[in-house]
Amino acid sequence: MQEEMRISLKANATLDEIRERLLNLGFYVQEEFQLNDIYMIDKKEEISLENFENIFSNYILIRECVGKKNSLVLRKREKNEKGETLRHTSTKCPIVSCNDAYCLMKQLGYTKLLTLNVHNIVFSNDKNEICVQNVEGLGVYIEMNQHNIKITKNNGDTIEEMITNLTSYDLPLDTTNSRATKSFDMLKKVIEERK
Repeated sequence: MQEEMRISLKANATLDEIRERLLNLGFYVQEEFQLNDIYMIDKKEEISLENFENIFSNYILIRECVGKKNSLVLRKREKNEKGETLRHTSTKCPIVSCNDAYCLMKQLGYTKLLTLNVHNIVFSNDKNEICVQNVEGLGVYIEMNQHNIKITKNNGDTIEEMITNLTSYDLPLDTTNSRATKSFDMLKKVIEERK
């Protein structure tokens, strides 16, 4: 099981603009990959924005990491007293076929909530790692995890330290919500499209 703090902010710029800005700040591309996630929830769960916290406190992802490995991921979230997500825990199980996993989850009583297709670029300056995510249908998000992938120094010991770290680069970000979630934004879109 993996556990760590994470912040996510919506960008007020395109992927190309963010890329250029980071490269000009001395960052380099550490890794680039495509994730295609199918969010599965118990079919008895009410699908509504009002039930978002309940839906996303415990759900399953069928994750295709294009050109790499596929996995089934059980996700849980831990909140603080303000209702902000402090920690994500993930338990992963490798799978051979996303389609077979989808069929199995349906047989086990789960239903597809939404799909997120995300082009990820991890930038590093050997001090911080920043993940820029271009989400199909939603735009660009910037994530920073507490622990870096290849750098031993972490990005902060508190949410506030991580926000200060990320905003110090003066990127065009919506700083009004350090908990911007792709899943919530996509759920709003899915619900709106169903009307």
